[in-house]
Amino acid sequence: MKLITKFFLTAILFFTSVIVGQNIPTKTNINYDNSFEQDFINFKSDKVGQTKVEAFIQIPYNSIKFVKGDDGFYGKFSITLSFLDEKREKLFAEKIWNEKIFVKEYKTTTSKFTSNISRKTFFVQPGMYLIRTSIDDKETQKELIKNVKYNVHDFSKKVDISDIMFIENKMIDNDNKTIIPNISRNVANQHAGVSIYYEIYSDKNDNATINYKITDSEKESIFNETVTTKIDSGVNHILYTAKDTTINLGTYQFEISLVNSDKEVIAESKKLFFSRWVGAPTNIEDLETAIEQLEYIATDDQIDFIIEGSTKDEKIKRYREFWKSKDPNPADEDNEAFDEYYRRINLSNINFTHYNRPGWKTDRGMVFIVLGPPDNIENHPFDSYSKPYVVWEYYDLRRSFTFVDVSGFGDYRLANPLDFDYYRYR
Repeated sequence: MKLITKFFLTAILFFTSVIVGQNIPTKTNINYDNSFEQDFINFKSDKVGQTKVEAFIQIPYNSIKFVKGDDGFYGKFSITLSFLDEKREKLFAEKIWNEKIFVKEYKTTTSKFTSNISRKTFFVQPGMYLIRTSIDDKETQKELIKNVKYNVHDFSKKVDISDIMFIENKMIDNDNKTIIPNISRNVANQHAGVSIYYEIYSDKNDNATINYKITDSEKESIFNETVTTKIDSGVNHILYTAKDTTINLGTYQFEISLVNSDKEVIAESKKLFFSRWVGAPTNIEDLETAIEQLEYIATDDQIDFIIEGSTKDEKIKRYREFWKSKDPNPADEDNEAFDEYYRRINLSNINFTHYNRPGWKTDRGMVFIVLGPPDNIENHPFDSYSKPYVVWEYYDLRRSFTFVDVSGFGDYRLANPLDFDYYRYR
C-alpha cells in the first residue's frame, strides 16, 4: 500500500510539474531576440583520425545593439562555439572570439538584411556532437544561443564526398575563385538555379558518374541530372548549379551520389535547404498554409480573393499586397505587422500544439495570436471539483479568459467561446 501511495504521489508531482512548468510566453518573459544563422560543413583533413569542420555564423545587424560614436555606430559581441558530447558532460573543442562592426548610418544598424559573417575551422574526431553557439552582446549583455546535434563524418573510405555547401555568390577572377556561402540555405532569390560547392576524395585517378537530385518535403523528385566526369587522385573541388528547376516555398533536400561502373552508390552526401521569402518569418514555408493562417487578421472575402488567384504567382502577388496594406511604416524595409503576426503563430505552434492539431488552431493559440501574450497566467491544475484550467489576464483590456482542459490531456478550450467573438487582431 505504501508503494502504491508513493507511486501515486510521484505521478501527481510529475503531472503537476508538466502543467505548471509550461513556459508559456507572457508580456514579461517573452523573448523578442532576433535569431542568427549558422552552418557546419565536414571536409576531409590531412590530420590523421580528424575531420575538418568549417563553422559559419551569420548575425543580422538588428540582432546586435549598436552604440553611437564620433564617426558612426559600433556594435561589439563575442561568439563562443563549443563541441560537446550529447549529454553536455564533456568538452571536445571550443573557440571564443570577439567581433566589432562599424557602420555610418543608423538605419543600417536595424537592418535584418545586412549581416556579419564569421568563420572558424575545427579539427575533431568523427562522431556525434552537440554544438553550442553562444553570442554575447557587449552592450546589452544579452545572449543568443543555439544548440544543434551534428554528426562529424568519418572520411576513412578510399572514395568519399564532403558535405554540401550552398553558395550565395561566386566570383572567378583568372584562376582565383571566391565563394560566398549561403549560410541560411535559403534559395528563394537564386533565380539562376541552386548553386553548391563540394569535394570528392579519391585514392586514384578515375572516371565517375555523379547523380544530382532534389526532392521536396513529400520526397517527390523535382530535379535529376547525371554527369560523367574525370576525378583526380586526392581532392577534387566541384562547383555545380542545378538549373531549370522550379523551387517554390518549402523545404527541400539536395542529394549527391557517386556511382561506380556496377551502378552501385559508393559515396553520397545529402543536405536540407529552403525557399523562403527574404525578410519573411522563417516559419512561412508553404503558401497555402500561410494563406489559411490569415484567419485571425483577414476577412473571409480577403482570403477568398487571394485563394482565387489564377496562378501561384498571382496568389503570391495578392498575398503580398494584403500584407503591404497592413504595414504600419511602408517607408522602411521591414513590415512589423507581418513579422509579429507570424511570430505569434510560431510561438503558438511551439506552446499549444495538441496531438495533430497545430497550436495556431487551438483556442489558446487563437487568443495568443489575436491579443498577443497575456500579462499574467494563473494555473489551476488540481482545484477541487473542477477540471484543470488556466486563466489569462489582459490588464489593458480589463479582461481575463479561462481555458479548461476538457479531456484531462492538455486539450484546453475557452470556457466561454462567445466572449471572444468580437475581438480582432491587435
